[in-house]
Amino acid sequence: MEINNYISSPHFLQLLLRNMKKFVIAIIFAFLFLPQVLLSQDTFPSVSLKFDTRFDFTGIIPVQDSLSSLSSFDGKYLNIILDGELNQKFSYNYRQRMILSSKFGYQSFFNATDWLYLNYKINNNFSIAAGKQIVAIGGFEYDYAPIDLYLWSTFWNNVTCYQIGGTVKYRTKDNKHNLGFQVVNSPFATQTLQNIYAYNLIWYGNFNKFNTIYSLNRIEYEKGHYINYIVLGNKLSISQFSIEIDLMNRFSERQEDIFADYSVISNFKYNLNNKIIIFVKSGYDQNKAQQANSTFIYDRYVEPGTEYFFYGAGLEYFPIKNSQDVRIHVVWASNNNRAEYHTFNIGVRWQMNVFKK
Repeated sequence: MEINNYISSPHFLQLLLRNMKKFVIAIIFAFLFLPQVLLSQDTFPSVSLKFDTRFDFTGIIPVQDSLSSLSSFDGKYLNIILDGELNQKFSYNYRQRMILSSKFGYQSFFNATDWLYLNYKINNNFSIAAGKQIVAIGGFEYDYAPIDLYLWSTFWNNVTCYQIGGTVKYRTKDNKHNLGFQVVNSPFATQTLQNIYAYNLIWYGNFNKFNTIYSLNRIEYEKGHYINYIVLGNKLSISQFSIEIDLMNRFSERQEDIFADYSVISNFKYNLNNKIIIFVKSGYDQNKAQQANSTFIYDRYVEPGTEYFFYGAGLEYFPIKNSQDVRIHVVWASNNNRAEYHTFNIGVRWQMNVFKK
């Protein structure tokens, strides 16, 4: 009780805020100056550092008169991205979100690390990677960085997509196809040493106008119990027009109908003069594999009873010629939730390239 009183006291909160400020300043100092010191010693053949951020204004307007409109300005993301090479064999990739708190309480700095992994190039075809990385699930919606999405499926909104583990990768001689086999901690793990894992096989294919991101995933949600994914991400590009269609099936060996839990997502884009992109996106998540009141759930991301349809449209404008460092967006979206709303979003995203060598 005394500890709880101390934690809730103004003195403790002031001390915590001061320490957080020092922590943030130290991190910024390290990112800005430490790489320059290392570069002065010719330690890295190549390195790049940039910041990536987005700010939005969102308004939610209800269909029913009994509900109230909601709106606010909001800072969506602040990412630090560091990539480089140690030598001809070793390279690294790092992305950090500057998040200090959440609805679950304070997080550690490493929990806000999207990825931090080391690559080793065995030869021109094979490589391995180890560290915190993206869980290798297919589909184009899943492949987008969160900063590039404005409306999304239930699965994307709930999936835990960064875990620690290793990946073996194979690239064809023409650099058009990439295969990867990955073993990482299960996204459903809630503590360390839980002894549950995810086994993922992914294929990035390039047939010029047609691209694929396909995956087979076998993920433990409890020891010895698995949820399986078959994901077919397809993209067709013709001139300035492109269409992305993701098909995702989720199933457990325990369920009777293996096609009762799935998602379908489509995204149509038109690129106008490399300065304006117009898009229309929609998707549907369904899970009828179990009853909505089931006590033991196979699919923890799209819960039983889900029948969610979302749709929307918008445009992106790039004001700098031949550059995507600044992007302005305007988006409208809606869905079939019981309390129906129309969401309007306008915002700006910009990338700050600190240095590259």
